[in-house]
Amino acid sequence: MHKIPKDLNMSITYVDDIFRGLVTPRHKGLRIDVTHSAMQELAREGKDLHDVIKVLEEGHDAPRKRKAGTIEKWLDRGNKTFNVVVAKDYNEVRREECWVLIHFGKFTRRS
Repeated sequence: MHKIPKDLNMSITYVDDIFRGLVTPRHKGLRIDVTHSAMQELAREGKDLHDVIKVLEEGHDAPRKRKAGTIEKWLDRGNKTFNVVVAKDYNEVRREECWVLIHFGKFTRRS
């Protein structure tokens, strides 16, 4: 088995970090990390982070108030409403502020 030179391994990691930085969806300049339960909610609805961004950018504020640093947006589509809750946090691994998706849901509005 061939050994990967350390400098090559570092270069691959560096390129990978740059690539992830370019394609990771962001909201207001910050990456969006996802909790395990929110990832399950996204999977159940067949949605991904691009859908989360769409709700955050095109949706309207939810009627209830959230604590400072937490955003809840609703996006109406037909008789369904998608809702997203994100909270501002700090990612210790990347040493940067981020949003954490804590909820993604869908409900039917009453007529």
